[in-house]
Amino acid sequence: MSTFIVRERSDGRGGIKPFNTYNKTQAGAYVTIGSTKIKVTSDGRVNIPKEVMRTYGIKGDDGRYRIGITFSTKGGKDGWKNVKAVVTKPLEKDKNAKQGATIKKSGSKGGVLKPSDSSDYTWSN
Repeated sequence: MSTFIVRERSDGRGGIKPFNTYNKTQAGAYVTIGSTKIKVTSDGRVNIPKEVMRTYGIKGDDGRYRIGITFSTKGGKDGWKNVKAVVTKPLEKDKNAKQGATIKKSGSKGGVLKPSDSSDYTWSN
């Protein structure tokens, strides 16, 4: 299971392409983070709210927050339309990681935002 780093943008939100990829088969897709369903933008990114970045993120030396995000889907990464995401607080060693970097471990039991009904979904690497 891969966890990706999302680095806060200047507006405080985060943005990442689910599974770090995007193609036209994903047009109109949605990502569920917590209880919020967010539409993927036309350029393939999901915009993560500022409050999620601040609540679950760790502040880097550049002053920008970073979160870890892991995606899951029923359809596999090549044909997904509905994705669930688990957001975690990165470890201290990853506080300066670059946008989209893959990290192996993140989060603590108190710093995890999970989809409400992820049991029907499988994790994707």
